[in-house]
Amino acid sequence: MKILRYIGCLTWLLFVCSCGGGDSSGPETPPEETLNPPGKAVGTLPTNGEPCSDYSEVSGDDTKVLILFKWNAAESAQNYNLIISESGSEVTQKNVNGLETTVPLDRGKTYAWQVNAINSDGETNSNTYSFTTPGIPEGNYAPYAAQISVEFITETSEMLVSWVGEDEDGDILSYDVVIFWEGTTGETFTGLMETTLETVSYIPSTAYTVQVTSKETSGNFSISIVEGTTPE
Repeated sequence: MKILRYIGCLTWLLFVCSCGGGDSSGPETPPEETLNPPGKAVGTLPTNGEPCSDYSEVSGDDTKVLILFKWNAAESAQNYNLIISESGSEVTQKNVNGLETTVPLDRGKTYAWQVNAINSDGETNSNTYSFTTPGIPEGNYAPYAAQISVEFITETSEMLVSWVGEDEDGDILSYDVVIFWEGTTGETFTGLMETTLETVSYIPSTAYTVQVTSKETSGNFSISIVEGTTPE
């Protein structure tokens, strides 16, 4: 009888253990979603840093001209957002499905523009370009948006920033430069008369933005921006 009672208790314990176990691994973690934002569009017209020659007259309004904008296709882009500004203030923006469009603008002014590539996973900004519309300016022309160059010294994790600034009137220019890391202000330089910075240290694989404001003595200015990611 003792042997039977022992076997019965052992069987009951095995039953309890088998029922109370269960899967302790928990729910599976879903795989991370892979995003595929578009590549970077490159503007081709109007020619950067020059008076605009690709335009047509606006019927019934001799104060404006119709400017043709063109750009190269960006990888995986579904459409594009054209943004035009003058002296740092946005003039207009236009959503475009193709690779060109026309926009009426005032005569005799210097404009900056960028064309941002868009798809369902995000938006990628282009560099900033500038041009001057034909006609007699009201006062001085604003400076052209600076053409910014960024080079990297991977051995020392340093970057070289330089730019070319021009003004249609030949005015003397000064520059303010701001470098952003992951959208946060990093280094700031103001009132520069030269067109290059000392080397700047960077963290590998980090998103950066370089913003150069070109200013002339009459108070006109333009803003140029380039963005990218530092090397690994």
